[in-house]
Amino acid sequence: MKSYNIIDLKGKALSTSEAIEEAGINWNTTTGKSGVLTYDPYLNVERWKTIPSKKGVYRTDTQEPLGDCIVGQGFELVQNDEAFSIFDKILSDSHAEFISGGHFHNGASVFLQCKLPQTQMFQNGDSTQRYLLISQGHTGQQALTMRFTHIRPSCYNTLVAALNDSNYFYSLRHTRNVRQKIEQAVEFMKLGLGHLDKVEKRFNQFTTLKLSEEEQLNYLKLCYDRPIDSKIDDFNNWKNIEPIFLDARGKNFSEGTLWHPYNVVTEFEDHHSRVNRPKGSRMNDAEWGQEIHNHRRVRSMFAKGTVARKTKAFTLANDVAEGRLDLKSGKRLAPNTGFAAHVA
Repeated sequence: MKSYNIIDLKGKALSTSEAIEEAGINWNTTTGKSGVLTYDPYLNVERWKTIPSKKGVYRTDTQEPLGDCIVGQGFELVQNDEAFSIFDKILSDSHAEFISGGHFHNGASVFLQCKLPQTQMFQNGDSTQRYLLISQGHTGQQALTMRFTHIRPSCYNTLVAALNDSNYFYSLRHTRNVRQKIEQAVEFMKLGLGHLDKVEKRFNQFTTLKLSEEEQLNYLKLCYDRPIDSKIDDFNNWKNIEPIFLDARGKNFSEGTLWHPYNVVTEFEDHHSRVNRPKGSRMNDAEWGQEIHNHRRVRSMFAKGTVARKTKAFTLANDVAEGRLDLKSGKRLAPNTGFAAHVA
């Protein structure tokens, strides 16, 4: 069995239950006793001893343990159909199209993503589309999470935004009261539909705000935690970012504006970030190329570091657009409004 299974649903007219089946995540999980294999030197035998405070998680269709599979007794399972029924509650009137879904680590992590019908066109001719991603883990390593994002079709970069002290995602841990909190999460995410309008207005502002090359480079330094007065050659990632800066996807829409370096960050994080080949891997070059693609795809949606970097890029761009940050000097002219990226 492959450790991952990502299905392109191609915007088919599917119900949520049909999308779950098409994505291959129409299975359930359950728990069993957890134990450890011990050795009795006096009787020269091995014995399994249970650990009362722990339990193991496995798929009921394959009987395969999921991930490291060991969770505490307080861990509450949420089945896939239950988690993804949240789409219907949030988007009851939105006519969304499911575009992708699947699982990673043999099912330890599952996701389903849909596209909302609204497409935002900007003054420069570029555009973005709205998406809702719902994901969860079954092993205690990943919460049940709902997140709105935008994707820029001209280069298929995932844009994660943060405005008004929220980037509009809701995260629920798998504790015993998780079901009671789902309804609270749904109401929060419904409000997020209005938040998307504000984000798109700010994106449009990014496309019209002219920046010199020096200001764009200073912005990239700040995004990657480099002092603004440091030399660009001392920027370790620059050798990988420079080709994107010079020839970014969709650059005909973005060059010379704040929109350009902002999308350089998202393109680098989504399509060019380093993936280390596992030691002892027997994959051929074609297989490894596909593995890199899937690994980056997972990162763009789930990896905390990647999401945090793209959120920081938006926050800095927002500060520049609102006149709180001077990219020529690096001086902050007003306090950062900040953002709260997690609602537990």
